Amino acid sequence: MSGKQKVAAVRCAGYDQALIGKKLDLLMTAIGADTLIQPGMSVLIKPNLLSAKTPEEFTTTHPEVLRAVIRYVHQRGGSVTLADSPAGRFTPDSIQLVYQKTGLRALVQEEGCRLNENLSSVDSGLRAGSEPVPVLECVAQADLIIDCCKFKSHSYTVASGAVKNMFGVIPGLVKAQMHARFPQRESFCRFLCQFCAHVKPQLCVMDAVEGMQGNGPSGGDRYDGQRLLAALDPFALDYGALTLLGIDPDQTPIHREAVKLGLVDPEAIELIAPEESWESLIRHDFRLPETMKGLIQLIPSPLAALRRHFAPYPKPDASRCLGCGECVRDCPVQAITLVDHKAVVNRRRCIRCYCCQEVCPVHVVQLKR
Repeated sequence: MSGKQKVAAVRCAGYDQALIGKKLDLLMTAIGADTLIQPGMSVLIKPNLLSAKTPEEFTTTHPEVLRAVIRYVHQRGGSVTLADSPAGRFTPDSIQLVYQKTGLRALVQEEGCRLNENLSSVDSGLRAGSEPVPVLECVAQADLIIDCCKFKSHSYTVASGAVKNMFGVIPGLVKAQMHARFPQRESFCRFLCQFCAHVKPQLCVMDAVEGMQGNGPSGGDRYDGQRLLAALDPFALDYGALTLLGIDPDQTPIHREAVKLGLVDPEAIELIAPEESWESLIRHDFRLPETMKGLIQLIPSPLAALRRHFAPYPKPDASRCLGCGECVRDCPVQAITLVDHKAVVNRRRCIRCYCCQEVCPVHVVQLKR
């Protein structure tokens, strides 16, 4: 790695269309992105579309942030496709529901771009052990990828930002298979880093205007972040966001693995605030997930396999469980069954990846010790 990786951040008090557009222009100039997009380029924008949630549920990248990025690309002569593979099943019906609920269907009609409707995948060229890792076909066809992530807490990876967001271009339940192949948190986060570096988003924008804290990435609480960030590098962007929200990057397994792989060097990152000092933007009120509490944080990385025995386990609240089976389908190691139409977790088999908590449509999966 050579040269300084620039991460820029601005204060942004809401999703007003004109305000977001103005702030994005400031960020793009600050990180040196103004000549990145050339006329005729096919640009893929990868938002966080975890599930069929409305923008007001602060789970997915807000449409107004995406609108500003789309217009930025269009102004420079590029064409835009938006694509993601949400958690759980990946079918024509499920992706249409996600596009509708998240506001993207209306957005593309207003802005003259397209949504990816092609569920086909191709070999990414990366291997998970001996197995090929597929990606959505539109990823391989793009001239440039823009990673438009949402900053959220994450019960498994502590935080979810630009690096974790790219995991979504792996189609459907293949993502669950990756959890099964890498059942320890460190090995899984190492794979996330390798995959993100392989796919190579060339521009990253982070929606931290409203984020999620607590037991994210889907069942946490609203966080009034009032920040918008951008960088050319996803690993640098995540580092900048963590420092901005008062989180020690070394507490997060994705950052630790990225450092080990040589994908990020904190000493080579320049933190820029175009409108004020970086220090004035720093927050210290972000609430981490419950999985960051207790003895688990005292276990050193070489003994990572022991963490599973100290980590909280998922327990669906039977009184509220719908018996829909989403968690059963998404569990990487088949540790969940339906008993009398209620989800039950086999604690011995469970690898504590918390995918069940992530995909539960009514957020009834609690964490127990």
